[in-house]
Amino acid sequence: MPRVQLVTNCEGPLAHNDNAFELCRDFLSPRGDRFFQQVNRYDDYLAEVLKKPEYQAGTALKLILPFFKAAGLTNAQIAAYSSKTVKLMPGAEAAYRFMHGRNFPIFEISTSYRQFAEAVGLKLGFDSAHVFCTELDLDRYPLSSAEAAELRRLQTEITAAPDIELPPGAASLADLPGPVQEVVGKFDEIFLEKIPAMDIGALYREVNPIGGSGKASALSHSLKMSGFEMAEAVYVGDSLTDVQAFEAVRAGGGLAISFNGDRQAVAAAEVVVAADTAWPIALLTAICDLWGKEDVLEIASPETRQKSRALVLPEEVIEPIMMGLQGSLFNLYLAKSPNREQIIKESAAMRARLRGQAVADVS
Repeated sequence: MPRVQLVTNCEGPLAHNDNAFELCRDFLSPRGDRFFQQVNRYDDYLAEVLKKPEYQAGTALKLILPFFKAAGLTNAQIAAYSSKTVKLMPGAEAAYRFMHGRNFPIFEISTSYRQFAEAVGLKLGFDSAHVFCTELDLDRYPLSSAEAAELRRLQTEITAAPDIELPPGAASLADLPGPVQEVVGKFDEIFLEKIPAMDIGALYREVNPIGGSGKASALSHSLKMSGFEMAEAVYVGDSLTDVQAFEAVRAGGGLAISFNGDRQAVAAAEVVVAADTAWPIALLTAICDLWGKEDVLEIASPETRQKSRALVLPEEVIEPIMMGLQGSLFNLYLAKSPNREQIIKESAAMRARLRGQAVADVS
């Protein structure tokens, strides 16, 4: 029987997509990509600068929903588009087939809409009951023609506004340049006053993206479902929305892995993977299962990497993993390395190479 449970984010570790960005780009004409970038930066401001305790990282996925309604999007269209556009991480299908064969309990915890999260899980053989994500039923919300017209006007206003640039270390609105303060004030009015006052504002009250503390709660629920302890959890994430889950895993003695992660993910994880294939997750999960978390940390340390017993695995385990890793790029680091800034750059570069710079910038 396996001794660990694998829990993974979706976008990044499993798939190259940023589904919300792609929906905006392809359905919110004109310049839907720019629109999403603007809303996402505003979300970053709320999460990283204001840091309100009740604010969930990933709320951008809620803020854009009224604009999907104004564009005429339906549940069926989102589901069909999401299924058609999935771009899996190289090696993911084989790596997760191997892990299913080892009987690891595998859960997906994603900020993505269910239409996309389930499409990815289906391709990788995940039990739909093991997929925690943002529930979205867009069809149940009516939209008047007057509100649709106003939303299209607001979309144009948001798209045309100057960039929200967040200086390093900014901790309040006063720390931002004057023009950025003006944009934030305008967006506060749009997203915190105007849209909530509309009938379609019900979307903001009723849709709850799974991010931040939501992911940590989903992690705890997944462990109750399978009967595992936090110390037996291997959690794979790549962004700010995974930080609180990382913290919960670390506090409980489990293993937190940043996979091609951003700055926040690298800082919150214990080990950092920069790779162009999903197979390192299979390798580290197998090592953790057979030898324990400490051996994963040992091989991540350059001082002991070549001497670790964790490199000696049963043939039925190591052979498919080594075949999967053949010809791939894979580097493993301790997150607390003194070379953290270089590790962050390498992780970000791999992220951009695999997902494209446009997706990497908003994910």
